[in-house]
Amino acid sequence: MIERENNIMVIQDIAPQFTYQGPRFKELGPNSGEEFRDDYLIPWLIENHDDKQAVIDFAGTRMFSPSFLEEAFGGAVRKGYGEKIRQIKFLNVPRTWGNDLRKYISEALRYVR
Repeated sequence: MIERENNIMVIQDIAPQFTYQGPRFKELGPNSGEEFRDDYLIPWLIENHDDKQAVIDFAGTRMFSPSFLEEAFGGAVRKGYGEKIRQIKFLNVPRTWGNDLRKYISEALRYVR
């Protein structure tokens, strides 16, 4: 799941576990945004906090769920990881979903300031 290239870039490939993104919260079903945030994203951010560029690759993802994306990334901002989340580069995300994803992050950043 994590690949290092000259200690400059770290890639998180979400597709193996989250090809189909689930609901916002764990209690609503599998592959939730909350599960991704708490079990994968935040531990990955902590482990790779010194790397210069973090990249999340959505290749192979078949569905983009607004509630999943907002809870995973906006939720990570609300849990105190805003600066690192803001710096992530996203790959293989359709433009409209990429714009929405950045909007969720921006809104969460305004909320925590």
